[in-house]
Amino acid sequence: MSLKDTIEGARREAEGNAVGRPKKEAEAVTSTSEERKGFSRSSAAKARPVREAGASVRVESKAKASGPGRAETKEEKKERKRREREEEDIRNRAYDLVLRELPGYKKTEKVFWAFLGVGMALAVVSLACAYVFGQNTDLGTWQGILSVASLVLAYAAIIGSFIYDMVKRRPFRKAAEARVRGLSDKKLLELFQRASAEASAKKVEKDAKK
Repeated sequence: MSLKDTIEGARREAEGNAVGRPKKEAEAVTSTSEERKGFSRSSAAKARPVREAGASVRVESKAKASGPGRAETKEEKKERKRREREEEDIRNRAYDLVLRELPGYKKTEKVFWAFLGVGMALAVVSLACAYVFGQNTDLGTWQGILSVASLVLAYAAIIGSFIYDMVKRRPFRKAAEARVRGLSDKKLLELFQRASAEASAKKVEKDAKK
């Protein structure tokens, strides 16, 4: 028998075995194949939500990173502080303008500085007396009387200036703070424009007198 005839006979024998295989065995083979296909589809279906869940987690993380509760960067913090300083400077300037516009405030300012100036001048006189005449506190001499009296009057004037400031000038400051706090940005701009116009008018008037 040749090699070709041997191969042909083996092939026919294998086909005969396949045709004559029992039904249950064939069904088992078929079910096994279907189970493998179902497993593949199930695995693919289960893997898909995992990827989708991962994508949602990444989206949520990005949202949290860009949300209002995230930490500021150095540049953002620096810019925020700069804006706060500018706003505070504008409010302080507006406070000074409003305070000086209040009727009666300028008079209290003059009185305060007069008391404080007298007290400082008397303190200098007392120090000069101590330097020239020495630590002589004998009230029987005019040097001692001048030294002690100037020191006492200096303390009285300085303390009196601070008491006057708290009693007379503090209400004006409170009123100015409350007024500036209630001003909008538009009102602040109008206030600065009015102050600038008044300053320009005063300068023109002063130049005209020369």
